[in-house]
Amino acid sequence: MRSFRDFMAEKVREYYTSEGEKIGPRGDFFTAPELDRSFGRAVAEFLHPFLRCFEEPSLLELGAGRGLMAFDILSYFREKDPELFGKLTYYIYEVSPHLRRVQEKVLKGMPIVWVDDLVPVEGVVLSNEFFDTLPVHVVRKGRELFISGSGEEAWLELRNPKVEDFLRRMGYEDLDQRVEVCLDCIDMLRRVSEALRRGYHLLIDYGYTSDEIRRFPEGTVVGYKKHRVVNDIYSGEMDLSAHVNFSALIEYGKDFGLETVFLQSQREFLMSVPGFVEELQRLSFEETPEAVERLSRMKTLLVSMGERFKVLFQSKGL
Repeated sequence: MRSFRDFMAEKVREYYTSEGEKIGPRGDFFTAPELDRSFGRAVAEFLHPFLRCFEEPSLLELGAGRGLMAFDILSYFREKDPELFGKLTYYIYEVSPHLRRVQEKVLKGMPIVWVDDLVPVEGVVLSNEFFDTLPVHVVRKGRELFISGSGEEAWLELRNPKVEDFLRRMGYEDLDQRVEVCLDCIDMLRRVSEALRRGYHLLIDYGYTSDEIRRFPEGTVVGYKKHRVVNDIYSGEMDLSAHVNFSALIEYGKDFGLETVFLQSQREFLMSVPGFVEELQRLSFEETPEAVERLSRMKTLLVSMGERFKVLFQSKGL
């Protein structure tokens, strides 16, 4: 028997280190940068004034997918601020050899530095749909979920003190439902803070807060294959993920010197970026097939993804 956390960690590792398309029409899921370039450019426009404050700014992206967001961000800086583009160091932390090869093709000619571990930066640490892939402990009423070799579930007495401390600190001890405890998310947040000498942490992902946790009585772990939900997550290769607990990242961020600037929905975030709003308005008055298609994709970013996804912005040392 092994904990669900260990099962999920192995499943995610096998998935992202295997060959084959993961993201996009021929993959298993879409990400926001895949839908439309307006997303990456909106992130770039938002980060632009913050990066300008550093003499030698760095941007460290965690898990860059196919590299489209990095391409759109750097393209924006190259067009709008060649001076910043010329002095910005853009790091990509990528654990998947397959995705790294894809990124190298997409980002050919761009000033990218790939790293095998988080490196010290003064500037911004950025992630989009990265934390949701980190494995979770699943607990309920003092018991933790374990999985047998044949994929059968068993609820054993909870004996992990770190999980117990998490439940106590977050006020989840008396919840009569499945609770997902992502100790790996907290550890990654610590690593982000250690890498971030001075600057900002921008995290975009689907998730919930403590006020919303009761909306998920059976938890949030889900598998995707060919853009469809997989009911049996214990068999076959698939994208496996869990919603991010943003309240936990805010709470534990205090321990690591990360001060929360804001937490808002993706819709609120995008609509606060002037360039995104202007592009939305421009496309609304065009009748070309490309404009209609792009407008539809941008509305997807705002509507179906707009409330499910949240944007957390934290600062350190400022």
